[in-house]
Amino acid sequence: MGPSASNRSPLSRRSFLRTAALGPLSVGALAACGQPAAQNPGASPARAVVEITYDTWYQVVTDPIVPLFEKFEQEKRIKVRMDLSTGNRKMDRYTAWYVADTAPDVVNGDNFSWSKFYNSGVILDLGEYVKRDKINLQRDYALMGSEVWCGKTYAMPFDADPRAVFYNKSMLKKAGAPDPWDDLKGQWTLDDMLKIATMTTQDAGGDISRGQWGVLMDYRGMSEAMGMFVWTFGGTWADFQKMQYTLDSRESLEAHQYVEDWVKVKKVVFPHQLGSDLSKIGKGSAFSLGKTAMWVRAAASQSAIVKDSGGSFEWDVAPFPGRKKGQPGVTIVSGNPHTVSKSTKHAEASYEFAKWLAGDDVQGLWAKEKVVLPTLKRYQAEFTKDPKRHLNVYADAYKVPYGIHFRHDNLVKHYGDYSKAMTEVYEPSRGVSDALKEVNQRLNQEVQSGPCAPYKGMQVPIKP
Repeated sequence: MGPSASNRSPLSRRSFLRTAALGPLSVGALAACGQPAAQNPGASPARAVVEITYDTWYQVVTDPIVPLFEKFEQEKRIKVRMDLSTGNRKMDRYTAWYVADTAPDVVNGDNFSWSKFYNSGVILDLGEYVKRDKINLQRDYALMGSEVWCGKTYAMPFDADPRAVFYNKSMLKKAGAPDPWDDLKGQWTLDDMLKIATMTTQDAGGDISRGQWGVLMDYRGMSEAMGMFVWTFGGTWADFQKMQYTLDSRESLEAHQYVEDWVKVKKVVFPHQLGSDLSKIGKGSAFSLGKTAMWVRAAASQSAIVKDSGGSFEWDVAPFPGRKKGQPGVTIVSGNPHTVSKSTKHAEASYEFAKWLAGDDVQGLWAKEKVVLPTLKRYQAEFTKDPKRHLNVYADAYKVPYGIHFRHDNLVKHYGDYSKAMTEVYEPSRGVSDALKEVNQRLNQEVQSGPCAPYKGMQVPIKP
């Protein structure tokens, strides 16, 4: 039998509303939401054209595949009405959809937010569908960590988005700095990275038009950069089994102090407060505009680099460096899978579209056009074939220990709380040890993950 309304999580919709802080929306409005009709994934698709709604924020990877929609629509007799807007990534928008029972059929949402909706019973469990179609997500896809949540398949993979280090080969060559590949053969360390950053930094007193920095990274980001440093230092910033942060651990403190020295003493990191000044010199990131030698960022950013740099410099990509020679760094992997709303009246058609986005047409195009690393593993080898750049770095991230985001119901808030605490460390100044102890204690009081242990049996960093 297919999924039905009776498969809801123990968390009620009433509980979901209480935790979602929806203001004027009433409990009654949520309780009155209509129940979706039971669906049978074993049934044959209807021959009449079915229209489904699809909301996404992810323009950089969606634009290239839109021309393929016509083929899907003709073959499946499913019309896709898409809403592409950056506003589709906002938490309050999702909550309003599910409260008012107006959610789109298929959603590419903010992957940090979704556990709250999984736990609230408003997302369709696709387990029977993928079982019927003999799809093995764990074997065939590079996953980002919450497609399967508490034993249920709530999302279909879409893209693979590991972090790596983009670097400006032209700038390194001009500065006489060692190249991570040409000179270090990809076996580089954090100290090598610091050396390159030091050699390429040109202090101009904070004048963005004349200055140049070694590294662009989110040094106020709990997972984007700092989490990777903590793992690479041999520690953890979260215990996925106990569902607790460990930001105040010895290794975490050492890693934070190491990066603090880069930012405050050596001043080789692009100051985040100068981000608002980028528009004075052009459009794009500080790296794309030629203001930094390196950028610790996600694989999907390569499309923006190509577009925004306009070919003004030669660039390549290297793995996140290790702490010692011969020891790989620990990066974080992510992705942006698709969910099907449980309120959909077209469960079969919605699943077919989410499956198609994870299938050969889309993943094959990404591999051929080098848009983003395909999540479907059999296309990753084709993607990595590039005579100019080491795109294998992305696929290789899954071959060594790697991390995932510590997802739970309050993750988005906690990323913001941590960033605020780190801002206080850097502007003007607060002891990093005290900041980590305080924020760790406070955040651990707010971790909520629903009625189960979502990472039961999983050790992070994940060892392939």
